[in-house]
Amino acid sequence: MMFPVAPEGRIFVIGTAWLAVITLLFGYTEAGALLVFVAIALLLLFRDFVRPIPPQALGILAPTDGTVQSLDEAVDPFTGKPARRIVIRQRALGEYNLNAPQEATLVRRVWPGKESDEKPDPQLTGQLGLAFETDEGHALSLALDLRRWPRFVRLPVITGSRIGRGKRLGFAGFGGSVTLWVPHTAHVSARPGQLVLAGADLLGELPGQKKASAEAPRS
Repeated sequence: MMFPVAPEGRIFVIGTAWLAVITLLFGYTEAGALLVFVAIALLLLFRDFVRPIPPQALGILAPTDGTVQSLDEAVDPFTGKPARRIVIRQRALGEYNLNAPQEATLVRRVWPGKESDEKPDPQLTGQLGLAFETDEGHALSLALDLRRWPRFVRLPVITGSRIGRGKRLGFAGFGGSVTLWVPHTAHVSARPGQLVLAGADLLGELPGQKKASAEAPRS
């Protein structure tokens, strides 16, 4: 089985590996050894291991590998409704992938100054924001801080895409922070300082059915 590498990093890994082989074949041992080292480093940098997803249907999954920095009450930047905000600082050594916190549809995507000229909510300043809606009608919002360098963000998901629980959204860059807004009625079990893994660890759980059921027939 091949070593699992994120799609965004394959060209760098394969290209460097081929350069290493060619360099060694031409007898440049030191340069070839250096390129082999770089190829291995890139392989580890862009690793993307498959992880078991917890069975809880309404469980809120960690969107990235990292440490929970803070939990507080806030307002969802897309819906304007009360929410609970969870900030996660990515681990310095990755993985750097971004995963969906719940099965949902991407209803809005905002990258101020690049993909959109509209003035964003102040909470999204310098960030790429994604708004999701679950089948139960719950809103979850996600934002990547783009103010940290080096910045290498690749999120090919488009508005209208339906994404499964814990499924990969793309590459989230190196060592930044990820903010998740969940409904204020959600139960949040994560605690500041907790280390979490994307798509594998639970941050909490959404409440039950939200959408109003059809009115019962009158007798």
